[in-house]
Amino acid sequence: MSYYINRRSVLGAAAALTLGFATFAASAAETTLRLSHLSPPDSDMHAWANKFAERVAVETDGRVEIRLFPASQLGDWEEVYELLSQGSVDLAIQSVSTKFDSRLALTWFPYTAVDYDSAKEAWNTGGFLFNIVDDLVEPQQIKALAPYAFGLGGVAVGQPVEDPKNPDADHSDLKIRVWPSGVGTHKPLLERLGYSTTTMPWAELYTGVQTGVIDGMVGGVPENAVRDWNGVVDTWLQLNDHFEINWLLGSALTMENLSEEDAAAISKVATELATERFDAVEAADNRYLQQLRDSGVTVVTYSKDEIEAMAAAVRADAWPLMKPEIGNELYELIQDHYGN
Repeated sequence: MSYYINRRSVLGAAAALTLGFATFAASAAETTLRLSHLSPPDSDMHAWANKFAERVAVETDGRVEIRLFPASQLGDWEEVYELLSQGSVDLAIQSVSTKFDSRLALTWFPYTAVDYDSAKEAWNTGGFLFNIVDDLVEPQQIKALAPYAFGLGGVAVGQPVEDPKNPDADHSDLKIRVWPSGVGTHKPLLERLGYSTTTMPWAELYTGVQTGVIDGMVGGVPENAVRDWNGVVDTWLQLNDHFEINWLLGSALTMENLSEEDAAAISKVATELATERFDAVEAADNRYLQQLRDSGVTVVTYSKDEIEAMAAAVRADAWPLMKPEIGNELYELIQDHYGN
């Protein structure tokens, strides 16, 4: 009982502080930037976005105000991506789009990370994979300011899964949804691990499992299983199949119109917050996994050796099928980096 009282008090105080900050920024700011993101106002992402806006105001001495538009208020993520490219939206926290460059499928390439340490090394600002993504989005007039570490991916299934730790098991009776633009990467992944696959939009997943059209879905993290699929998940497989990154993206046109000092301040805050999020994401995943257990969901986790066995099987047998998604040059770079 005291937890809820304290939580309400904290949220109330935070809301009052945010309101006061917004009032101050509105009166003092020389520049107002619009930031879109995908998650609801009570999410970890929104809290992170709020912190970003507050720190930017401090670093720029109030010259830059960032207004938040959560829950895709400015359009779905594909639409917002184009708006960023055009300079109609200034900032966004979301996935990058493969619509203009299929090589950006690299961002959900399976087993480029197997745990939190390897994810941080590869995907944090200045990391091997971060730099590749930043180079790929540059021609689209978009700047990758920082990664938002969302967590290690898994599979949500509406029924029990037999022998879930065996990479050679036959799960062909289970039809697992792959998101449409993830067919090139996650269809080979799941089929190598023995599952059947189909495509389905995100908005239809809950009813898809409810009605038996699909048996489960890939493309989410423990937070999604708690927040978006509560009530239809029987089993959560923490496969660590990909490290889910939502990117803090900036319109290159917006960034060029800022003073050099303010642009540098935004980049500095983004880099600091990215590292803080990487340091916190393991605890966030574990918190959501425990919430799943508490709600009666069977949570299957894997030892380091078990994950490495999954990764080895996928890298050997499924990665070659994913080559068309990222092209020969980038594929060879990835193979060389991971020693395959």
